[in-house]
Amino acid sequence: MSRSATPQVALFIETSKTFGRGILQGISTYSRTHGPWSVYIDEWGPATTLPDWMKQWEGDGIIARVRSQQMSERLQQSGVPIVDTLQQVPDLELPGVYSDDTEIAQMAFEHLRDRHIRHFAFVGVERANWSMRRRNAFAEIARQQGFECEIYSPLSRRRFVESWNGGQEDLADWLESLPKPVGLMAAHDLRALCVLDACRRRGIAVPEQVAVLGVDNDDVFCEVIDPPLTSISHQAGQVGFQAAALLDRLMQGKAAPAQPLMLPPRKLVPRRSTDIIAVDDVAIASALEFIRRNACATINVTLIARHVNLSRRSLERRFMKLTGKTPHQIIAEERLRRAKQLLIDTDFTLEQIATMAGFSSAAYLSVVIKEHEECTPTEFRHKANQSGN
Repeated sequence: MSRSATPQVALFIETSKTFGRGILQGISTYSRTHGPWSVYIDEWGPATTLPDWMKQWEGDGIIARVRSQQMSERLQQSGVPIVDTLQQVPDLELPGVYSDDTEIAQMAFEHLRDRHIRHFAFVGVERANWSMRRRNAFAEIARQQGFECEIYSPLSRRRFVESWNGGQEDLADWLESLPKPVGLMAAHDLRALCVLDACRRRGIAVPEQVAVLGVDNDDVFCEVIDPPLTSISHQAGQVGFQAAALLDRLMQGKAAPAQPLMLPPRKLVPRRSTDIIAVDDVAIASALEFIRRNACATINVTLIARHVNLSRRSLERRFMKLTGKTPHQIIAEERLRRAKQLLIDTDFTLEQIATMAGFSSAAYLSVVIKEHEECTPTEFRHKANQSGN
C-alpha cells in the first residue's frame, strides 16, 4: 500500500485507563515532532469491539493493544503495518513495544523485601499473558532469594464460584491461610483492589498482616481507596512514543525488529498499603514503625529507646541482629527516601525539601544525595523526570 502524504493512523488504545492515556500522549508527542499524522481514535475500553468503519478504512498504520487472536486477525485484514502495546496474546506475530514484566516483578519484590518481609504471594488475572509473565518472574525471583511464593489460582480451587462475591469470599479464604506478615504483588491495580476488599471482609490488617502492591499507578484507584495503594508506574509515554517510532519505520517499508522493545518501569510509588517493616521482635517492630512515622521530625536513638521501653544499648544490639543496621542508619535511610521522593514528585526548592525530610540544611542534603546517587539533587530530579517522559 502506498503511503499518503499525511499518514492515516488508527489507534485502538484504552482511553479509560491512565496507562492507555499515557500511551496516547506519547504517540501524540511523536506525531507532533515527526509528523504530522492524521489520527483515527474513538473512546476505547477493555470490552470495546473494533468499529465498523474499519471495514472500509484505507489507512497506513495501526497502533493497538491487541486483546485476542481474533482481534489480531481482524486488524491484519487491513493490510497495513500494526504495532502492539499489550502483549496479551501468546506468540503474537506482530511487532510490539511493551513494559518489561520481569523488571516490574523485580521492582515489586525488592520493595517488599526491603520491608523485611519473608513470605510472598501473587494474585493475578487468569489467562492474561502479561499477568502470567509477572507471576512467573515474581515467583522465580523469590525462589532465587530463598523464599517461597504462594500463588492464587481461582480456577484450580474447588470452591471457586462464577460470581464476583463468591470469588471474593474464596480469595479471602486463601488470604487467611497465608503465613503472616506476607508481601503480596497483584498483577495490576484493579486486582489489588480485590485483594484489599477481601482483606476487609475478614479483618486482615493491611499492611501489618498483608502488604499489598499493584501495577499501573492509576491515581484514581490508588489514592481513593483505604489504605492508599502502593503501585508501580510504567513509562507509558515512552511506550507510546517508541510504538509510534516503530510504526513510522514500518510505514516506510523497513523491516520489523526481530524482538519486541521492552521498556523498564518508571518508578514505584510507595503508599500506605506497604508501609511496614516486618520483624518478629515486637519491640523492634514498634521501633521501626516509630521511625517510619517520625524520621523526618526531630527524633534520635534515645527517644526511640524510650518509646519502646528499652535501654539504648539493648535497642541498638537488637536492631543490628534483626536488620543489620543501627537505628541511626534506618533514620537516615527514611529521610533520604523521603527527600528523593520529594525531588521526583514536587518542584519544591532544595531548602524546602531539606526541611520537610528532616535534614539540617540543603547543603547537607546535597552531600548525601551526591554520596548515594553520584549526582547533584538537580541532576537526580532531571534524570527522574526524563525517565517518565
